[in-house]
Amino acid sequence: MITTGFAFIACIGCLCGVLVWIEQQYPGRFFRWFPSVVLVMFGSMALYTLGFWEMTAEVRSARAQIRDSLIPAMLFLMSVKFDLRIIRKLGARLITLLLGSTASVMLAFIIVQQIMGGFLGEETPLTFGVMAAGWTGGTQNFVAVKEALRVSDSAMAYTLLMGALCYSAWLVVMIALKPFKSRFNLLLKADNVGLDRVLEELKNTGNTGHPDFQALMLMLGLSLGVAAVSHTLGDLIAARGLLNPMVWAIIVSSLAGMFVAPTLLGKLPGSHEISSIMLYFIVALIGAEVNLSAIFQAPAYILAGFMILAIHGAVVLLIGRLLRVNLYICCIASIANIGSASSATVVAAAYDKNLVPIAIIMSVIGSMLGSFAGLMVSETILWVG
Repeated sequence: MITTGFAFIACIGCLCGVLVWIEQQYPGRFFRWFPSVVLVMFGSMALYTLGFWEMTAEVRSARAQIRDSLIPAMLFLMSVKFDLRIIRKLGARLITLLLGSTASVMLAFIIVQQIMGGFLGEETPLTFGVMAAGWTGGTQNFVAVKEALRVSDSAMAYTLLMGALCYSAWLVVMIALKPFKSRFNLLLKADNVGLDRVLEELKNTGNTGHPDFQALMLMLGLSLGVAAVSHTLGDLIAARGLLNPMVWAIIVSSLAGMFVAPTLLGKLPGSHEISSIMLYFIVALIGAEVNLSAIFQAPAYILAGFMILAIHGAVVLLIGRLLRVNLYICCIASIANIGSASSATVVAAAYDKNLVPIAIIMSVIGSMLGSFAGLMVSETILWVG
């Protein structure tokens, strides 16, 4: 059993590396339904459940320090590719659909908490806010809101299982709908006028070439430097009694990335690769203290998760019908919220590879909204309840 910090981090790194390698070496239908980023979280949970490590003081310290250091670094790198000027390229219908999808997730969490609140834990106003951030923006928003609301890992255990299991099932549903797209398009009265033009404009969006060693080292060094500065500034600002240091570190690092996005630095390759590595580590560290045996103690949470997705899916289809958007755009908008850029691109590629740029941009916009959405859900539930 692992009881030291370095051995624990090494085990987490080995898990991430092996699963990513297997996905690349043996691509298949299984990994389309369960991307390695999802398996990393489940793998981390499984190893902890099997007793591979014990959460000693040293392991907890290493886990917290690595996680909290990588979060602002990752957000900086992700924000580097967020050029505000690309939003206009999506078109009014697609932006409206994405915003409607985000709003539907928020609404669903609030409704289900009111219905199921008596069967769930007392901390669901906070844990649902955290999961709403993840299901509207992505893992980075999940982590950011979790730290902002100071939600403990033990409090998140059931909600985290709900999120992971229901998300995986939802990803399978999105891909499984492909054979029925013609029937759904008739129901939605889909009109593709303008979509071809948007696809042409976005064809080369985000194409910065293959990163070399120098680019990777630059992005790694800059991100770690920004993370250190962000934490320092966060401590100084929080000392004045405004929020907590981690929230300010997240804000500073994200704004720094958005500030340099229109510059030459935003066009350099390497940020995606380094931020992806950081994301895998963070995801694994999040699941490292969740015992999978708890799933048998949390059937109400699993039911609540599927209720949330059912409400969300119904609202997205309704919005798609009003906007006359086809099924695959609805699916991309949904998974761009519920999942991440990686899962959104998987769904987009399953329908049409030319849709991948739209999936990426929708995911990026969702990631910029996710933290605010999660905090709003939490505050609304507390206010209503």
